[in-house]
Amino acid sequence: MSDVSDKVTDLPYIGPTLRKNTLGLRHAIVISVAVMSPAASVFFNTIPQAGYVGAAIPLCFVIGFIIALVVANQYSEFTRELPTSGSAYTFVTEGLGPRMGFLTGWVGLMAIATGVPYSFVLLAANLQTLMIRWFGFNLHWSFWFVLAMGIAFAFCYLGVRQSMNVDFTFLAVEIGICLILASIVLFQVGQQGGLSAAPFTPSVVPANGNIVGGIIFAVLSFIGFETAAALGEETQNPHRNIPRAVFGSMIVVGIFYIIMSYVGTVGYGIDHMATGFANDPAPFDTITRHYGNSFLVVLIDLVGVLSFFSAALAIINGGARIIYTVGRDGLLPSWTARLHGTRHTPIGSITALCIFGLVVGLILGFWLTPINAFAFLGTLDALFVLVIYVLVCIASIRFFLRKRRAQFHIVRHGVIPVLGTLFILAIFLLLVLSPGAYPLSLVPYILLIWLVVGGIVLFVLRDKFA
Repeated sequence: MSDVSDKVTDLPYIGPTLRKNTLGLRHAIVISVAVMSPAASVFFNTIPQAGYVGAAIPLCFVIGFIIALVVANQYSEFTRELPTSGSAYTFVTEGLGPRMGFLTGWVGLMAIATGVPYSFVLLAANLQTLMIRWFGFNLHWSFWFVLAMGIAFAFCYLGVRQSMNVDFTFLAVEIGICLILASIVLFQVGQQGGLSAAPFTPSVVPANGNIVGGIIFAVLSFIGFETAAALGEETQNPHRNIPRAVFGSMIVVGIFYIIMSYVGTVGYGIDHMATGFANDPAPFDTITRHYGNSFLVVLIDLVGVLSFFSAALAIINGGARIIYTVGRDGLLPSWTARLHGTRHTPIGSITALCIFGLVVGLILGFWLTPINAFAFLGTLDALFVLVIYVLVCIASIRFFLRKRRAQFHIVRHGVIPVLGTLFILAIFLLLVLSPGAYPLSLVPYILLIWLVVGGIVLFVLRDKFA
């Protein structure tokens, strides 16, 4: 660590200081796709989803895709005007004022911080299980947790371009293997006459099902699409490329979700989704064993690990840049805005995120078990992110009405953000009212406490907003 501290430079923390034109459109798309962790979302989010809607999971992803596109519109419109590493923090500041901008950054701080251990803790548990299955030796999950966190820190320290190249490689492998499985399953099921359009209709929802619950899981699977906005200061031609990356990543992942959820449904069996798939801890492993061979099973198991690692790496990179921007504006300790002297990476924020993720992940993993810690952190992270989405939608309306009046379009800057606000508020309220059993029941209270503390901090810092 001495090498890191020796090369960290004290900056005036004003103005853009990240290295410009470092990244292309491909990198911006990759970071958003990685945070959505497409394979892991399909492998794990669909399990409770099947309990709600049975074989109608593909229908839920189609509806969730449309809702997510509505919200993505606001990020696309903002990034076209304000390409910045601050993402939602900057957007809300410009649209609703610095006080609401600070609260957005405050909420985002917790969303980013919980996202890091959230991804690593289940990755570590999966690695422990796979090492036992593949090689017959058992190293505790905490070993894999610390190792994966250290590797991620090293990649982020080296630079965003290098770590995004790693993410691109992992994502290419992840999506490629999943599509190979999809081809095999669809071919075999098709030969047996098992392909059907029924999963895209509500007719297959069980009598005691809840399609709203299934749609919520679909929408939550798209969280992270906005991460490309955090690369606004480092991407070539950001006014053009960042909006393209926001929608591009959404389209890539949306199509992937629809294909793979359909594959999972017809592969497992339309009549067995609510009773079998919903109670299977690894349904895609089961599907691969039935239609593929042992080598493909190993590859599918590996895909889950790669998906979580890619997500964690992208969360650290994107989150560190948002924290850096808030710190650069003087609203967080000055060390959060420190850049590496030669690599121009926000090393202060990267280090803070990794240390926080390490401590929180280990504590919650030992206290709740990795699986329960994953569910707890995921639910908490989702609620914080949904708050940010609502604020961005509202800020979009006011920003274009007041600061870009000549460009104001009634559909893009009026109707769509209103619909986005209503959709996300409905999902947010359903999650708050029914978060689940303990410790998930604590999540709404943690959110409330964090908002109250943020209000107190805002009052203490009131002179900065005068």
